[in-house]
Amino acid sequence: MSAVLEIHPARAAGLPDAPPPAASTARQPDLQALRQLAETRFAPRERALHEAAALPLENLRELHDGGWLRLTLPESLGGADSRLGTGAAPTYLQAIRTVARVSPGTAHCLQVHNHALWTVLEAGTPEQHARFLAPLQRELSLFSFIGSEPGLAPGAARFQTTATPEAGGLRVHGRKQYATNGVARGYGIVFTSLDGAGGSQGEGGMAANHQMVIVEPGMPGVSQDDDWYAPSGMRVAASPQIRLEQVRVPASHVLGQPGEYLRGRWQGRFHLGFTANYLGMGEGILQWSLAWLRQFPERVADPFVQAHVGEVQVALQAAAAALDHAIAAWRQPDVQRAELVSMAAKSTCAQAAVLAADTLGRLTGSTALFDDHPLGRLIRDLKTHILHVGHDRTHQTIGAAALGQAFDSTRQR
Repeated sequence: MSAVLEIHPARAAGLPDAPPPAASTARQPDLQALRQLAETRFAPRERALHEAAALPLENLRELHDGGWLRLTLPESLGGADSRLGTGAAPTYLQAIRTVARVSPGTAHCLQVHNHALWTVLEAGTPEQHARFLAPLQRELSLFSFIGSEPGLAPGAARFQTTATPEAGGLRVHGRKQYATNGVARGYGIVFTSLDGAGGSQGEGGMAANHQMVIVEPGMPGVSQDDDWYAPSGMRVAASPQIRLEQVRVPASHVLGQPGEYLRGRWQGRFHLGFTANYLGMGEGILQWSLAWLRQFPERVADPFVQAHVGEVQVALQAAAAALDHAIAAWRQPDVQRAELVSMAAKSTCAQAAVLAADTLGRLTGSTALFDDHPLGRLIRDLKTHILHVGHDRTHQTIGAAALGQAFDSTRQR
């Protein structure tokens, strides 16, 4: 028996390839080429990246060269014009799904980067487009969101990271964590609270004080702790701590107006990025498990094995349909409904992937979980990454909406 099995294409697992995107004025990247790239180039690197809990720089360089790190930008900026509500909306989500079948961590880096570009595109000025976005056609710069903070309570009225106005910009101070992609090789969109706006008990709260700023590694006072990030799964989505020690942020790096992120309901737009990753992980688990099981004639002939493989395929097919349905919902004007449909799809895809992990883990057996093989890493990645879902919160939100009660469909959990 070979130590490392080839990961078969989706069709070998009985899974449909991603549907082609709708017509768009921008040239659409080739998802089949991306699948080939992930299977032949990313897969052999995955074990070493997991062991090092390292940013997948080689993967990201190849994604950059293929245009995958500009998907959410318009054609004028070298992108595919793929954002929710556009005709090419499925492209960036299907790219995340495709990469997640092999490297969920790389897929999350891709997701965060493209979401950040989309935010700069809509919230930024033409000058900021020229400064931060246009150069991506020539060189690799990674973008990150830097919002999470140690000890920040859900629903807090302020971030602990503060932005103090001063002549020509802001002075930012605070500590952040889980900053996927970091700032050492690009730019970070930092969430801060403006001093003197929407105080802890004041009117407006986050809606009044939330301010985005863009930081970069050359700024005095910006530092990154890569050694802090050591989870059991999603180790390839390197997400360091960031320290901001009285960092002077010039006006050129202040992104949008106070409260822009909340008014734009940006968090709700990102549900489907997670959804696509969960679905891809489930499909990757199935693909590899089928290749493993086919080595054992007595297992593939076992009706018990056949029935449970079929159960997983049915669940993943339903999950894929839920993703497609949610993408379509964003083409309608009811944003809140689209958010709720996206939350349902996110939970559906996560639960289908968990079913695949639990069921196929039993069918393949413990040897399949040895580090020579990707299955154990995929399962650990899944168990770590779905903590973003918060099934109880997701279901409570959907239930509250159905019952006519107050709800917030932009929350991750």
